[in-house]
Amino acid sequence: MPMLLYTYLATEMLAPFFASLAVLTGVLFMGQMVPFLETIFDLRIGLADFSRICAYLIPNLLLFAIPMASMMAVIIAFTRLTADNEILALKASGIGLGKMTGPVVAFALGTALLTAFTSTHLIPAGTVATKKLLFQLAKEKIDRGLQERRFSEGIRDVVLYIDHIDRDTGQWQGVYLADLRDQETPITIFARTGNLKANLSTMRLTLNLEDGTLHRSAGDATQTIRFGGYAINLPMQAPMFVAGEAANQVGQRGLSQVELQREAARLGPLTPTGRGYLVEFHRRYSLPLGCFLLTLLGLPLAIRSRPGYRPLGLPLGLTAFILYYVLFTAGQSLADSGTLPVLPAMWAPNLLFALLTLVLLRSAAKESTGQRLERLLDRILDLGGRLRPASKRRPRP
Repeated sequence: MPMLLYTYLATEMLAPFFASLAVLTGVLFMGQMVPFLETIFDLRIGLADFSRICAYLIPNLLLFAIPMASMMAVIIAFTRLTADNEILALKASGIGLGKMTGPVVAFALGTALLTAFTSTHLIPAGTVATKKLLFQLAKEKIDRGLQERRFSEGIRDVVLYIDHIDRDTGQWQGVYLADLRDQETPITIFARTGNLKANLSTMRLTLNLEDGTLHRSAGDATQTIRFGGYAINLPMQAPMFVAGEAANQVGQRGLSQVELQREAARLGPLTPTGRGYLVEFHRRYSLPLGCFLLTLLGLPLAIRSRPGYRPLGLPLGLTAFILYYVLFTAGQSLADSGTLPVLPAMWAPNLLFALLTLVLLRSAAKESTGQRLERLLDRILDLGGRLRPASKRRPRP
């Protein structure tokens, strides 16, 4: 009987979970793609590269979609069971809420582990892969814009003129360069050969010039330098950002947990930069625990529905979800600014919701609530009943 019950409850939760996850991911994906549209059109990204970018961005969406879908799955499943009096039938058969909680705990643990894997492995790998892909596409755009015996302005504040380009080796012959990044001291360079290299590990564009002269002017003074080899790090064509970080830098989101700890220890946990690495480290572990707690919280919220009233599990669950992320964002801001220590600021929302979940589960198991909570629920249910169309209302028992 327990295995049959667990399988039945798991089936009831998995169907709305995958449906909610697909819908939420789609909605979040549309919002996430808006900042990339200008970059996509500017770099003329093809279908294959566009598909890769989409795949790399999905883990960032799953970090928020999985907890919400998990909580909604529990609420939808147990709201239906309560509305069809199946919960009442199970209790009449001697199956209490404790036995029904087992599948929910297993389901919550599974979604929490999936969230943890997403935050600690998929997101760093996807962030780095996205930045490297955009960097490579920016470099290819520059290569396409370089043509023989034509002035090219494909690189911001840098003008290039090339006599001959060997398309097989990428080597240039007869290079003229005007570096206008410093308007007060512009630089003019003539070189016999040169080439452009992209270092994906450091995400830098480097222009290597050989056998040439450099001319620099500042006011009335001029300077001429002859060189055998000269390297210039060039800016990308346009400022592009991934998850709020520059596309030509690895950033915190692209580091592993070990690397975050190492950087925080190197810079010092009390320094602003070191504290940022420490906040990101705790953030990746705190959110999966929040997913676990929110999923468990969905159970007592769902079984609060009563005959004759509109089910309020989903509105209450959505309110709890928003409240959790408001508290989590506030804690993260306080930790980033140094107002509160990192550890209590990042874990306080989980502690509060753990206490709330335990109280509601305990009261639901005893089929009783505190007087204040009971009055609050009655007012919410009465408000839901008033908002319901008169033709659909049923007499209050």
